[in-house]
Amino acid sequence: MRKVLVADDDPGVRTLISAIIRRKGEFLITETSSLAEASYLCTENKFDLIFLDHNLNDGIGWEVAEMISLDPRKYGNPMIVAMSGSVPQERATKCGVHYSQFMPKPFDVAQIKGILEKLPKESSNGK
Repeated sequence: MRKVLVADDDPGVRTLISAIIRRKGEFLITETSSLAEASYLCTENKFDLIFLDHNLNDGIGWEVAEMISLDPRKYGNPMIVAMSGSVPQERATKCGVHYSQFMPKPFDVAQIKGILEKLPKESSNGK
């Protein structure tokens, strides 16, 4: 089963993304609102897809993307979708060496569905 992490401090965003994913197929979805918990969860799980907000209450969420990309043996090779409602897309694109895609907020259902379509049908991270 493919594993997805949704890390955002806004419970509405987490709920919306998770609901869209649940309708799309068989995924094991984990949600968190904090950078510390996201970091911990990434060490305990090899996610296939991570939705990662920029501004979390306890730090910059995109730091998790850097941590993962620097150690793929430990974390696997997930698709990382960076999200922000406050970072201009141009700046986010320049910072994007550690994530797969930038998704500005607000987003729509079609964007989430498009991201899910890009994922392999089977988990590539094993664990």
